[in-house]
Amino acid sequence: MKIVSIRTQPVRCTQAAAEILFHVELSGPASKCEVSGRAIGPRCETISTIEVAYLFTITDTRDNVVSLRCVIPEPNLWSREAPFSYATTFEVRVATALTDSRGESIALGPTKG
Repeated sequence: MKIVSIRTQPVRCTQAAAEILFHVELSGPASKCEVSGRAIGPRCETISTIEVAYLFTITDTRDNVVSLRCVIPEPNLWSREAPFSYATTFEVRVATALTDSRGESIALGPTKG
């Protein structure tokens, strides 16, 4: 089972908390595998930080798409002066065997509401 695409959907992003949904499209039925993910951060080349891991929770499974939710309390938001980002990792397992993984980087900014 392979990852076809990952769509990021910011739900809310403030100084208090960031909530993001990730929709992971798979090459086959989502019911035949286990999808997990996490975000690690904040990271910034010019600022020293302590990185924390935030595990994703599954919110929905339909056909070949698994939706994962991530909540980051008190996130470091991206700005020109402090370009913070969070590294994300997604894994797909079939019968405990890793069949695919993908890593990305996301920058968080205030959501428009």
